[in-house]
Amino acid sequence: MGNPTVDLLEKCKNDLRRTYDNYLSTRNDSVDFNLFLDDKDFRKARLIIFKLCEKKSIEKPQELINSRNVEELILTIHFDTSDYAEALNLISTLFNSFIDDIEMKSIDVQIVHIKCEVPEELSYNHILEDISKCENRVETGDYSGALTSARSLIEGVCKEIIYNIEGQDVEGSPNLPKLFKRVRNHLNLDPSNEALHQSLQQVISGLIQVVQGLNEVRNIGGDGHTRKVSPSLHHALLVVNSAKTVVNFLFDTYEYQRKLGKIHLSEVVSSQTPN
Repeated sequence: MGNPTVDLLEKCKNDLRRTYDNYLSTRNDSVDFNLFLDDKDFRKARLIIFKLCEKKSIEKPQELINSRNVEELILTIHFDTSDYAEALNLISTLFNSFIDDIEMKSIDVQIVHIKCEVPEELSYNHILEDISKCENRVETGDYSGALTSARSLIEGVCKEIIYNIEGQDVEGSPNLPKLFKRVRNHLNLDPSNEALHQSLQQVISGLIQVVQGLNEVRNIGGDGHTRKVSPSLHHALLVVNSAKTVVNFLFDTYEYQRKLGKIHLSEVVSSQTPN
């Protein structure tokens, strides 16, 4: 079985070489820089290389730092060297050492985003914006910002659930673990509840620890405070995906409890919800 990371980097390298060849052949305003490789796949490969540089404690290739899409990289390479063979060799050099390293160490680096399906009653713009911000900040390398957005996502979802049930806005920026506890009480998610299966009690206890941990990680590594540490890609992915796991669980529980009739929308929200 092939390594998906190797396959992605090899494809990106070869498609960039083809793109450069096509650019030299066309050299006009209508050149399609994404004919062989789209920018999304290029950015995935770029972030993988950045991640590997961090693991190896080496500098990131300057050409990739300066280029966030295929066009920028091709033009950068052409500016650096007008020699055809040298340009193709430069593209290969950007990838080959990392491909070799992955193959030798059987490393598979993947950027995985957990999807969030937002219930209709909670589909407020800022929740969708927070989900998008989390993913965009990871993709763009703003790892500190990703930690902050992850906390904002959980806080926003908790506030919306409380508003839907209580009919009152939560003012200010309350303590996140306390806010999460308030939501758990509404959703009947008390880990000490003996009516719950032991395994579910353990899951809820684990989510409480996750929220407490995310709150602390954001305090020391987010962009909302003076940073005590600089987070890396794997830190940002862990925090963002953990946050989305928490809110997915809240979404599912919210809908399940409503269907059972154990929780009800407040009169304020009910009057605003179309039949």
